[in-house]
Amino acid sequence: MKVEKKEAHISFVSIPQPSEQECAAAAKSMSGLVRAFAWPIHRTPTERRICEYGTKIHLPRTYLATKGEDVRHVRRGTDINQFVHAHYMESPAGEEGKKWTNFVHADEVVARRHEYLGPDPRVAGYFFDKTGEIHIRWWDSFLKDQWMDRDKWMLGVAMDPSGKWVVKEE
Repeated sequence: MKVEKKEAHISFVSIPQPSEQECAAAAKSMSGLVRAFAWPIHRTPTERRICEYGTKIHLPRTYLATKGEDVRHVRRGTDINQFVHAHYMESPAGEEGKKWTNFVHADEVVARRHEYLGPDPRVAGYFFDKTGEIHIRWWDSFLKDQWMDRDKWMLGVAMDPSGKWVVKEE
């Protein structure tokens, strides 16, 4: 019996480049999913998000960071969701909060930091910049607004080699 040795033949399926309409539809769909899973900052987060390395996190003081931001160090192994929740459940230091717009109540009875971010601020996720620092993607379900630091955020999408849509960090 004679056995023939054959060369392995690898076939690559070419995936067509998506159109702009398809990219826009995928971005809209993925943004909707991100917003649907955003957790309200005034509630304890149910999921853990562990920081893999020591870095800094940018925590805006007010909606669109109009009054600046606090930058805190985060250690490796810290649950970022719990860290952010704990920060925004604290009262603002000193007199700083008295001059800001409180979206929850005007009488400032035991005001918390999250009350200056909007009527219903939710953490939609995190963005890691080129230096590895963390920025929070916010979604306000009452204002129907998504913002990060001083800007609005949009999800970029791309098609991976298998033809599935993935979030593209820019």
